[in-house]
Amino acid sequence: MTAKKNHIIKDQKAFFNANALLDKPTKAPALFDDYVNKEQAEGFSWLSTCQCNLDYGCGTGTSIDFFFKTNPYSVTKFIGVDIADNAIKKISEIYPQHEFHLIENNRLPPIKGGQVDGAYLLHVLHHSHEHQEIFNAIYATLVPGGKFFLSDLSSSNPFINSARSIFAWLPNWIKNKFSDDLVVDGSIPDKYPVDISEVLKQLGVAGFKIQKVGYGHLYCFLFGWLERFVPLSKFKLIHWFYKKLMHFEQFLLTKSFFQKRAEVFYILCSK
Repeated sequence: MTAKKNHIIKDQKAFFNANALLDKPTKAPALFDDYVNKEQAEGFSWLSTCQCNLDYGCGTGTSIDFFFKTNPYSVTKFIGVDIADNAIKKISEIYPQHEFHLIENNRLPPIKGGQVDGAYLLHVLHHSHEHQEIFNAIYATLVPGGKFFLSDLSSSNPFINSARSIFAWLPNWIKNKFSDDLVVDGSIPDKYPVDISEVLKQLGVAGFKIQKVGYGHLYCFLFGWLERFVPLSKFKLIHWFYKKLMHFEQFLLTKSFFQKRAEVFYILCSK
């Protein structure tokens, strides 16, 4: 793979196979890590009572890690699927008690009837085109009444769009601060625009009933990026200031104008 020559990698499978082999030591500060993952925590709490959850796009297991961090007493079984064979090998070693499959063309492996009562799809849509096929496959796998949690980038946040356009051209000492993110040799994967109204329409076509639609993050992640270079939140006054900014951001996200410009959207729905 010519990652150093191509700042944007268009071959998604090749990128995620390479990314699965990387060590990812950098972590966002706890204050920001908890905040940017709060939508995921809500979705995972909603799925915590499911007996078996389908992890569509399981990667190397970071979502399962977070699921058990959020729900330490859950007895949920996981069936994970992914397009990257390196990711499947790695996650199978980390969680041998669960079941993982390599898939192509969105074709799920045979799953015993009545087994899967929960599913989630996290930040997969902006790396794929066949959204209707994915939703149809998940719907067919779930039992009646089964839950589906979806979260993705909205493609309409001006800060993210600007940062993405310049990130690949930044010096390596800056890129290395994001080793826990989707970066391989200074290159990032191609990302496709996602329209939430189209997603909702496609979920309806698949047969899902929408339970909740929510939005997250406008500008606070910018301060989280700053923290990777200058850890200001260790000072009580700055920590307090950041908390106020987050609270104000949540207020803004109750307004339709800002919802349309949120970085993240999430949807809870059922079969």
